[in-house]
Amino acid sequence: MFIAELMELKRLSLTYKDELFTLINTNREHLREWLPWVDLTESPADTECFLEAAINQYQSGQGPQYAIFSDSALCGVCGFHSFDLSNRTGSIGYWLGEAYSGKGFMARAVQALVEQGFREYDLNRIEIACATGNTKSRAIPERLGFKLEGVLREREYVNGRYLDQAIYSMLASEFQALTLMLPAKL
Repeated sequence: MFIAELMELKRLSLTYKDELFTLINTNREHLREWLPWVDLTESPADTECFLEAAINQYQSGQGPQYAIFSDSALCGVCGFHSFDLSNRTGSIGYWLGEAYSGKGFMARAVQALVEQGFREYDLNRIEIACATGNTKSRAIPERLGFKLEGVLREREYVNGRYLDQAIYSMLASEFQALTLMLPAKL
């Protein structure tokens, strides 16, 4: 899925196993502060298990996950955790390698996911959960017009500590109103 010049989203596949593991491995310190799975990813085989799960999730109609590329380099991952089709809801997760942070890649990638969720999958609600202290991650839903619904206390255990999570959401009706105001390119 083309997003912007010098940036592309490609649905996750096993061909990215080694490149994805290398990205995780070289960004361990950066990622482990906020993500619980980093220390469990010890080899390309662990990355392969994640990719197989992401492929199975997509094939079972539970939402896609994408590799984010910039100038042909894999720089992160974004996608739907899964769909609750009976309630037409989905949740989005994302991460970037440290060198790619602050360049607007993730805002554009998540904007594309939100559009896909509402337009292609007919979702009514999309959620994003971020650690309250992760200001860069929280900036994404805030920039895209998501509403802060509240904070879940000690919701996630990461790197030896409990983290509170800020819960953001956007409804299909809000998305329709925002599409008239959002710039075509962020």
